[in-house]
Amino acid sequence: KHDRWCKGGDWLSVQFVELRGNRCFDLLAPGPKEKMPELRLRESNDGGFFADGATVLCPKGSKELCRIVREAHARRATVATEANSVSSRSHALCTLRLLKSQGQLTLADCAGTERRKDSMYHSKERQQEAAEINASLHALKECLRHLALRKDVPPQNLRASALTKLLSSAFVREDAVKLAVICTVSPCAGDTEHTLATLRTGMALSGRGVEKEVRELISTRRGNEPVPPAKWDSSQVRDWLAEVGNGQFQDVCESLPQEFNGKMLVRVTESRFTQMCGGDARRGQQLFALLHERMRAK
Repeated sequence: KHDRWCKGGDWLSVQFVELRGNRCFDLLAPGPKEKMPELRLRESNDGGFFADGATVLCPKGSKELCRIVREAHARRATVATEANSVSSRSHALCTLRLLKSQGQLTLADCAGTERRKDSMYHSKERQQEAAEINASLHALKECLRHLALRKDVPPQNLRASALTKLLSSAFVREDAVKLAVICTVSPCAGDTEHTLATLRTGMALSGRGVEKEVRELISTRRGNEPVPPAKWDSSQVRDWLAEVGNGQFQDVCESLPQEFNGKMLVRVTESRFTQMCGGDARRGQQLFALLHERMRAK
């Protein structure tokens, strides 16, 4: 379909658009950056979407292709933020079509997700941009989640953002599509939270192992963390009383009701512990202190 626009060469065509929220702009259109034409997204016969009127160029060789991509990339919308001095405020889609084999490579350079605390000092416009970026990335992750589960992506997910609309052909013809995710992370220790967030997002976008990773992480934490006293059953309460203080409170177990559990134990006052210790105030205070020390333990 694009052969008729290619005057420079016959091996490859390139199209480069920018997505700001649900608006689409042509990065290859001639003229200044400030006057880039806005494009309308239209639905094709196969259920996918395309940017109507987007400029298509056909470079003569690899050097010209690199020049076109660099120039288009330099026209993207960027601003300085708390997290990044040159932060992309848009997604960019570069589509390379091999004219002879009819193959296609789509490079999606997504703007990074922004946490609320990173954008709390932004202007209202910057905050709106951050919200739109996060919403479109969430829509993309939902499409890929369905794809990873070998399910058809619901139409409402495909239409949730301009990003998912232009990538919809990959979800409609998933058998003929290969996906790769490249994450850009910082080596600085101060950016560890951002790095982990980026890797989690990359894992989610790849559609591999996210749920398994979360389940394993939760189970590992639960396995390593001690059970809090409030969740002890009656046998755990008795075991603790038999061991705490080198076993000096074993006699207290004899005065407990059979169904006495952890929820009841943590409500016992110091004076009640004194009664349970046969009126010995020193032992009552010591047992009360040992229990609350155990409750504060992580």
